Amino acid sequence: MQQLSWTDDMMLRAERPETPMQIQMLLVYDPATAPGGKVTFKGILEEIEARLHLAPTFRRRLTELPGGLHMPYWVDDPDFDLEYHVRHIALPQPGDWRQLCIQIARIHARQIDLRRPPWEMTVIEGLNSIPGVPEGAFAIGLKLHHSVVDGMESVELMAAMHDLAADGPRPAPPETPWEPDALPSTAGLVSRTAINGVLYPLRASRVVLPSALKAVGQLASLPGKVAGGIASTLGGGSGSIFAPATRFNESASPARVFEARFHDLADFKRIKASVPGATINDVALAYVGGALRRYLDGHDELPEDTLVAACPASIRDSSEQGGGGNRLFGRLHTLATNSADPHERLVAIAAESAGFRDGADSSSTTQLMEIVGLIPTTLLGLTVKAASAMPFSSPPVANTTVSNVPGPAEPIYFRGARLVRVTGLGPLIGGMNLFHVIASYNGTVSMGVTAERKALPDPGYYAECMQASFDDLLAISG
Repeated sequence: MQQLSWTDDMMLRAERPETPMQIQMLLVYDPATAPGGKVTFKGILEEIEARLHLAPTFRRRLTELPGGLHMPYWVDDPDFDLEYHVRHIALPQPGDWRQLCIQIARIHARQIDLRRPPWEMTVIEGLNSIPGVPEGAFAIGLKLHHSVVDGMESVELMAAMHDLAADGPRPAPPETPWEPDALPSTAGLVSRTAINGVLYPLRASRVVLPSALKAVGQLASLPGKVAGGIASTLGGGSGSIFAPATRFNESASPARVFEARFHDLADFKRIKASVPGATINDVALAYVGGALRRYLDGHDELPEDTLVAACPASIRDSSEQGGGGNRLFGRLHTLATNSADPHERLVAIAAESAGFRDGADSSSTTQLMEIVGLIPTTLLGLTVKAASAMPFSSPPVANTTVSNVPGPAEPIYFRGARLVRVTGLGPLIGGMNLFHVIASYNGTVSMGVTAERKALPDPGYYAECMQASFDDLLAISG
């Protein structure tokens, strides 16, 4: 048994029918490299079954404590059924990109069954009319609840699914066949809760006291830091500490749309080199800022103040890889949409990023996460539900989420089929109904966009805005 962390538990408590907390990877394959140039659904099931032991996540489900008194546990699912989790559909012909986007958005909108291991895989055949994708390609949509993995941990799951060569050997089987551990009894769960209650004061003192002592030592510098933080927040002429309200900050419905664009990593690097000190992530934020500026301006809805992005980042170190769950922390970042010049936009974003890096303290971030994790889980649950019930006329904190997920730098293969495209979909949080996923793979960068349907009824037009924003940035690189 493994208990959820407080961040994983929060992902569960934020779950609502209109805002399912799940991520999805869209993977497109060319079967021409597979034996016989073909991959069957039966072969896909065999391949996944042969790799289940490489990622325990695949066969674990949740067990709640009586009355929700403490965070749930991951346990082996004694009724695990692979065929329930792996589904199979085909696009009607011609099988073009828009049809694929519509199907993936519909899949993403459906909640995962949390009574089973919280993941689904949908194999989609019939991709015959997608520019840049070989005819006869197939796709896999791998959807996981966010309580299982964050973006970086999803890359570990991808590694468990794939080989580095088309004819790579299948992983060695486990030394002993998998047998699920017995499910815990109610009495056992209650006793665990009681033990946690007894240990709570000791755990709290271990975390809080060192943090309090450190805080006392930093009191002298606190006024300057506060003033600097406020100045940074109000920088750029903004008169508010909140993001401007947009169509992406309304209440959500369960309906979703999806789009994506794909670009050469070499072009991203050329753009990055045009501004000293800029990073690939800065280029991605400038790309999003340009797309949103163009889109909202096209609808006569562009605010005077800059839009703001929430940027989650993994603080998982090498010792924590493969452990599942979430190790996320985040920050707010300007998108500089108040500038029409793409070069000025990238300069402003890079300068803010540099200031954040100079002032970053990973140990303080970890301590803060530990302190928040000491809040009783029932109180955290009430906080999440109260926030979800707030009217969305309240000032938004951010307008969109932008998440960066670096993938393999070399081509990888599934059942001998070469992976040719990778992009992703993210969860929408009430009041922030637009999510951008930046994913890199084998020299390509994708920008995947998930949105609530009312907020983005014209995803094709937004894709045009994305492409135009990228072209503007590429033009400044010379």
